[in-house]
Amino acid sequence: MTDEFSGGDPSPLSHQDYEKVAQELGCTVAAIKAVAAVESSGAGYFSDGRPKILFERHQFYKRNGKRFSSTHPHISWPSGGGYIGGTREYDRLKEAITLDRAAALQSVSWGRFQVMGFNHKLVGWSDLEKFVRDMVSGEAAHLKAFVGYIKATGLADELIRLDWEGFARGYNGPEFRRFDYHTKMANAYRRHSQGGSRIDNPMALLKIGARGQPVMHLQELLGITQDGDFGPATKDAVIAFQKTNKLYADGVVGQQTWTLLLTKPSKKKNEGAGETDQRERTRPPLRQGDRGDDVRMLQELLDLEADGIFGSGTDRKVRAFQKDKGLKDDGIVGRNTWTALLAEEG
Repeated sequence: MTDEFSGGDPSPLSHQDYEKVAQELGCTVAAIKAVAAVESSGAGYFSDGRPKILFERHQFYKRNGKRFSSTHPHISWPSGGGYIGGTREYDRLKEAITLDRAAALQSVSWGRFQVMGFNHKLVGWSDLEKFVRDMVSGEAAHLKAFVGYIKATGLADELIRLDWEGFARGYNGPEFRRFDYHTKMANAYRRHSQGGSRIDNPMALLKIGARGQPVMHLQELLGITQDGDFGPATKDAVIAFQKTNKLYADGVVGQQTWTLLLTKPSKKKNEGAGETDQRERTRPPLRQGDRGDDVRMLQELLDLEADGIFGSGTDRKVRAFQKDKGLKDDGIVGRNTWTALLAEEG
């Protein structure tokens, strides 16, 4: 596909490129390659020649003035998620551009090292549009942005000491443990320092019994109910997907299954339902015991103190709201409850 994000040189960085930067930062080549392995599987471009990106809906929500959550929650929401994966992330970006171009470009992580657009000034670009054009141009710019970020944030010491927990905290944010970035980087470093595999799969291995946001992402890609619980129904859907795609059908979502899931169009529960159905599919179900930004958003909509903890008080308020709206008052914030809440906001 040819668009404003095409036309760059997708040639990979050379070992000499890495060596030069390693000398500049005082760390090993393997340490830098480990970061690239986890951030982009060691390649800055998709097969169609466009730079690898990931659109972050919570950043877009923050940077567009917290607008569009009622009409475009799949791309503007107070918490992360809703990822489609692969080149289809450009569909999310382009939709966001129609709403607020600057906020959209800032809400994307770019290239081999996945540097966020909103960090363009921090890493050495005064102009956002120039930063994006350079991210399209080639991996040399990706490496320059990475070096700029490391210097600006003082993370070179962590790379030198191989303090992956400290590095991940500074590079990936306070929730790095949730996605196990520090462990993945440590493992990738061991492989690179021993001359092993040059790629790493940053997606979690999932099987029956797993819970949480990665499972919801998996369920979204499979087109099934997103409850964040990898139970028998999810395993059956995974096995069916694996059989269809001629994979070993064990119901375990490893690298091969993730790769196909992220490169194939996601299923929709109701074909032809249109954009509204897509928005509703991406809303996270919540219940008592959940925590995080999604819960804070819920509490704000219910005029509660937004502490991010779905406790008994939030449960009572949800049930009262559901009863008032003629919904099943079970305390579970699913599609119908989200729809009613966001209608109130609008």
